[in-house]
Amino acid sequence: MKLVLGSAIVSCAILLSGVPGFAASGGGQSDGQGTRYWHVTPPPGQCNISQARNRALRAGIYRSEIIQQDDNVIVLRGLDQSGDRREIGFGNIRGCPELDGYEDGRP
Repeated sequence: MKLVLGSAIVSCAILLSGVPGFAASGGGQSDGQGTRYWHVTPPPGQCNISQARNRALRAGIYRSEIIQQDDNVIVLRGLDQSGDRREIGFGNIRGCPELDGYEDGRP
């Protein structure tokens, strides 16, 4: 009885050890040169966080963090080149358009 119980526990542990790697591979991709990156395609017609962060980076905002996200907007706060805090808002639609009025405060 103890042998059966012990083997059942060991087999469950072996099966569960592979689950995190399997689940984590949903967006993980490789460039074929050993570099892995994470890419998740947003639902059709929406902006995802990685797109918004890339747009903020192109606008000169570094080390951005999400301060608001809902069905309509994604607002990020980060640092500009001088080290001052800046906020930037994006519409939660395809293309992540930048919203006026979110820089340096709320609309």
